[in-house]
Amino acid sequence: AYLRAGQSVPRRDRGTALLCPFDPLIFFRPRVERWFDFHYRIEIYTPADKRQHGYYVYPFLLGTDFVARVDLKADRANGALIVKAAWCEPGHDHDASEVARHLAAELRELGHWTRCPRVVVLPKGDLADDLSSAVEAGDEATVWSAP
Repeated sequence: AYLRAGQSVPRRDRGTALLCPFDPLIFFRPRVERWFDFHYRIEIYTPADKRQHGYYVYPFLLGTDFVARVDLKADRANGALIVKAAWCEPGHDHDASEVARHLAAELRELGHWTRCPRVVVLPKGDLADDLSSAVEAGDEATVWSAP
């Protein structure tokens, strides 16, 4: 949205990002829905029985697509980053195992800087099985290349 005059726009984005609910990219919900066709609502104020994805959900950006969301909790006392639920987003061209590999890499990095080196994936959400396998395999991708 903001680019200094004279700078070139990259042909494609190859990055990944796990975004906290208050990240500037998704903080203004109507903008993220307009730009990415991604509906996001933080559910910390929603009663537990009415939550769709979880209490404190991080969207996962792969390239230019929001491809997943994970409900995370840092258990620093036990050194674990807990994935309480993992969900795939519909409408993108990435398969679940690819998304899980890249997401596992992001979770390991997040776990490292939050002093939670173990990533524990609980069996909730349509991406949980693939993500659990990717975390256990430890062979997740570190660099993503767009097709």
